[in-house]
Amino acid sequence: MKNIWIVTTFLSLFMLVMLIFYHLYYRMNIKHITKQLKEIMNIKDTNELLTVVVKQRDIGELVNQLNNLIGDIRMSRIKIKRLNRNFRQSITNISHDLRTPLTTASGYVQMLQTNVTEEEYQEYLAIILERQNMVKILLEQLFEYVRIESGDITYEHVPIDAKKVLVDTLAMYYDDFYKKGQEPTVHLPEKPCIIQGDEQAVKRIFSNILFNAIVHGNGGYCFKIHEADSSYIFTFSNLSEPMTRDDLDYIFERSYTKDKSRNKKTTGLGLTIAREITGWLNGTIEASYDDGKFSISILLPKI
Repeated sequence: MKNIWIVTTFLSLFMLVMLIFYHLYYRMNIKHITKQLKEIMNIKDTNELLTVVVKQRDIGELVNQLNNLIGDIRMSRIKIKRLNRNFRQSITNISHDLRTPLTTASGYVQMLQTNVTEEEYQEYLAIILERQNMVKILLEQLFEYVRIESGDITYEHVPIDAKKVLVDTLAMYYDDFYKKGQEPTVHLPEKPCIIQGDEQAVKRIFSNILFNAIVHGNGGYCFKIHEADSSYIFTFSNLSEPMTRDDLDYIFERSYTKDKSRNKKTTGLGLTIAREITGWLNGTIEASYDDGKFSISILLPKI
């Protein structure tokens, strides 16, 4: 009996000591983690993660979860920082894009107030109207982009003839091609190209791409529709200055423009809007450059 009592007492003391050590290590880990958390959260640019003083299963699981959370917070900070930088750049670009035609128009208005010939009057008036129209286009792009980003716009999914939409949109830009001395080559199938979509949305896609081609293209315009098994492919091509892989990768990004001087009268939002709307219509859009020719291809599912 005495031996049993001794063993029992020894085991009890051993368990008590183990509990005391476990409690001490537990407190040490908590204090260590708390100190690390304060340091990590106060330092913006750090890749440090939480560690433990002594391995304990429950504390280790807690630290793993906290490290995952820290990683998510860091990624969120990076995204917010990038978004803020892009937003500031977008505001700068848009301000420049709007200010340029307005400043030009203002200058010509002042010139109209001086003694000018009838020929000069008509010339200056035409320039003012052209700049006014440019501001209207830029504001429409900006307004539509904001509506798309905020989710404050919906599109129908009804049967429409995309070929007719393309023809109507091309007619809108006839004068622009005429002024550039260019006559586009157009290849269209004989039958209607029926897709499930929104007529105004598809027209906006085509319009933005055509506008981009007129502003940035160097001629050689070719627009065609190709019928695939389950879709129609709309291709817009034109001669272009050399483009790099980076240009093609970022060309649909918000406010991206290859023209670094930003003297091409564009917000850089046109192709971004085209991409967003294409996605809404369950289509895809991509850009390519080959042998001096830049192309944008849109794939829209057919009925």
